Amino acid sequence: MAHDDGLASGYVPSRYDREEFRPLSPEQFRSPASVQPSTLDVTVERPTIATVVRPALPAIGLYVLFQLLAFGVLWLLSWKAGVSPGRFVGAFDGNWFLSVAEHGYTQPVTLGVDGVPVENSLAFFPLYPALVALLALVGIPAVAGALIVTLLAGCAAAWGLFVLGRDLAGLRVGTLLAVLWSIGPGSTVLHLAYSESLLVAFVAWTLVAVSRRQWLLTGGLASFAGLTRAGAGALLVAVGIAAIVAIVRRQDSWRPWAGALLAPLGLVGYLAYIAVRTGRVDGWFWLQQAWHMSFDFGSFTWIQAWEGLTANTSSWITVTALIVLGAVALQLWTWCTRMPLPWQVYGTITVLIALGSSNFFQTRARYLLPAFVLTVPLALLLAKLPNRALAVVLPAGALVSAWYGAFLMAIVHLNP
Repeated sequence: MAHDDGLASGYVPSRYDREEFRPLSPEQFRSPASVQPSTLDVTVERPTIATVVRPALPAIGLYVLFQLLAFGVLWLLSWKAGVSPGRFVGAFDGNWFLSVAEHGYTQPVTLGVDGVPVENSLAFFPLYPALVALLALVGIPAVAGALIVTLLAGCAAAWGLFVLGRDLAGLRVGTLLAVLWSIGPGSTVLHLAYSESLLVAFVAWTLVAVSRRQWLLTGGLASFAGLTRAGAGALLVAVGIAAIVAIVRRQDSWRPWAGALLAPLGLVGYLAYIAVRTGRVDGWFWLQQAWHMSFDFGSFTWIQAWEGLTANTSSWITVTALIVLGAVALQLWTWCTRMPLPWQVYGTITVLIALGSSNFFQTRARYLLPAFVLTVPLALLLAKLPNRALAVVLPAGALVSAWYGAFLMAIVHLNP
């Protein structure tokens, strides 16, 4: 067999080919001390912010692009309904967050004539409005600050989801995981003054820290998640189970204990603050009665879904019922998909909370948004498609989702 030494292509071996990079002799293998330092020197470059962020840029860029697209759809439907789109940016729950950002928790706890507490800002967790208030210190108005916090938190969430998906099944799945979450049926809140994007950012990076057994970071991030939304309780259970597994296996010394103890501080601390303000241990849950919210094990959800599926005419209730059924199917699918245990625990509990809550059937999709684990089977499936197919499927899904969310905001909430 002819030996191709590169001469035919005009390549001339240099001094380095002949000397520094010559193969080691058997004697050198047996006697490492005889190896010249120049033969073994290898320079390892430390990762920079640019090299760490660069792989996630497609996921973050698509997240921003689809949010702009969805906001445009909201704008068009609002204009068609004769309503200013700006009305929805800080409307509904967003109005409460903005109130906390501007005034704090100054509202007294009062009761209505029926003995049920009146709607109170204490029901809304403090981290998101606190970040909005920080931007107000540099002169940014509350509504603009809320949109900035939402956008930046969403980018952080997309980055974290990309890392989770990449570590699970590669770059393509990582990008799809972030994108599918960003165009979910409840994703309208990702470009409004809502805290879901901030919660998912903390959840995603907490699960990244768990997978890398960085227990102190895990506990810190989970604690911040607990200051963001009550749904962080699902994350705390996932972190606790992961810590127990590590402790049983005698891994990482005292660190799993520390992570498990740090994780609930945010949620428990805020619930304790509400308990003091209300004079009740169950203060936060008691305040939820003002919105007629409780956990009824899914009774309200299934009654509404059945009515939507059996109605003579289609409506937003029918679409929402299909979303609920789709979520159940995806949840069953995730149980058949190999994923880390903390993901499964977090996703399952989040779905149970979303579907087990009473009142406001139109919010089911929004409550399901933090359950990004539901998109993992879809990401694994879509990763097999060529880019040309994805270039059609993803924008089409984004448009349908944007229309559904904008329709609920611009039509249903105006005419409940």
